[in-house]
Amino acid sequence: MARRTRTLTATALAAAALLLTACGDDGEAEPSDTVPSDTVPITVEQLVERSSDTAIPVVGFLHISGGSTRLCALILESYPPQCGEPSVELVGIVPEDVPGLQSEGSVQWREQLELVVQRNPDATFTVLDVRT
Repeated sequence: MARRTRTLTATALAAAALLLTACGDDGEAEPSDTVPSDTVPITVEQLVERSSDTAIPVVGFLHISGGSTRLCALILESYPPQCGEPSVELVGIVPEDVPGLQSEGSVQWREQLELVVQRNPDATFTVLDVRT
């Protein structure tokens, strides 16, 4: 009987180890910046009100001027345009990667641009993807 108990215990331990391996972390966690391409983008207003720091697509007006890159709720009708509020500061965007970017003097802008962004602890947003 003792031998049968050891065999059952060994079998149970092997099964538990197999379950833990199957359910465990394989070292390749799903990146937090992965957003399905069919996710409906939110507005800049919604982004400002949002408390989550997970990646999310957002649509707005890109405005680059004086070393500052912002995603704006609207662009004010001046020439060159100015950023309307609310707006958020962006980091990690390369202007050359933005199709249709317009410029006048030191100001660059693009209307109706969709970006995937993630909030940083300092309240800026890292650009993870530029969608057209």
